[in-house]
Amino acid sequence: MRILFTAGGTGGHIYPALAVAEEILDLQPDTQVLFISGSREMERKIITDAGYEVESIPVRGMPRKLSGSIVPFIWRLGCAVLRSRRIIRGFRPSVVLGTGGYVSGPPVFAAWSMGIPVFLQEQNSFPGVTTKHMSRFAEVVFLGFQDAVAYFGSKVCTKVTGNPVRKNIRPGDRETAAKRFGLAPDMKTVLVFGGSQGAHAINEAVAGIVEDLAKLPLQVIWQTGTMEFDQWRRFDGAARGKVRVLSYIDAMGDAYTASDLAVSRAGAMTIAEVTACGLPSVLIPLPTAAENHQEHNARSLADAGAAVMIRERDLTPEALKREITDIMTVKDRLSEMAEHARSFGRYDAAHTIAEVIIGYFGEN
Repeated sequence: MRILFTAGGTGGHIYPALAVAEEILDLQPDTQVLFISGSREMERKIITDAGYEVESIPVRGMPRKLSGSIVPFIWRLGCAVLRSRRIIRGFRPSVVLGTGGYVSGPPVFAAWSMGIPVFLQEQNSFPGVTTKHMSRFAEVVFLGFQDAVAYFGSKVCTKVTGNPVRKNIRPGDRETAAKRFGLAPDMKTVLVFGGSQGAHAINEAVAGIVEDLAKLPLQVIWQTGTMEFDQWRRFDGAARGKVRVLSYIDAMGDAYTASDLAVSRAGAMTIAEVTACGLPSVLIPLPTAAENHQEHNARSLADAGAAVMIRERDLTPEALKREITDIMTVKDRLSEMAEHARSFGRYDAAHTIAEVIIGYFGEN
């Protein structure tokens, strides 16, 4: 079998595709895999570092407002469709899986126009524009959230699987994980992160309370992001070593394993990972996310009892400290939220999607 994955724009669209590719190769090792990404170096690096070949197409996101920029957008879109058709003719895939974002649009449309079966995977509870428009061409649209079903018509075949997570995002040995960060494995730990670039609003709030938190029987792992590390590195080692400040965490599986509570943005893949690890969370949605999808994601998890949501406009050091302290100190609250997180999380999403795709190929 040959399978073409199309993913790009952000890592949040690429990592689910990598998780499914990994699972398909486990189930059917002779499968040939090719990725189509956008032209940004970050996208290519994530894919090639995972060991896959990748081709690029010249595509950009659609302008938010009608202006003179719509003309070059349409030109690039047409070029991206033609480029996608050439790649597809050369690779001859059995199926195509698009995981959302504007990069997926041209290859999905090109594949459908060439009679190749198309599958889609949507990470967010409020589906993206590309997935909604391309869903009419798909055999199945795999959904990360049950809430997303309502946004597709009755003629679209949807399947709620949860979001695929990489195999290295799994609960592990806590003692080993804690020692990796120089922390005590038997002390409650708060993990703060905002993605590889960090999140300034979260960092500002944490800076105002991190030493107060460490005066409690708590430890803190704080990923600031590479852009802001120098600004906050002075807190590293504070409170007799109970605060660890890092620019970036490669081993996120260990960070999750060592922690009891996450404070983060509400990207779909972040939610998929923390719930797969049974980790409660305080979620601060990115207010500028397209269609406010992060708030929709956070609300889904909060309604399930696995998270607390703080809108960025309401985020203050005091508000964050209040929520963290309450979750970590009120009797049974942390364990109850962890139970809800585990019930929300899905370990088997990548496996389920891989089985459907392989099963379809075997039937056609």
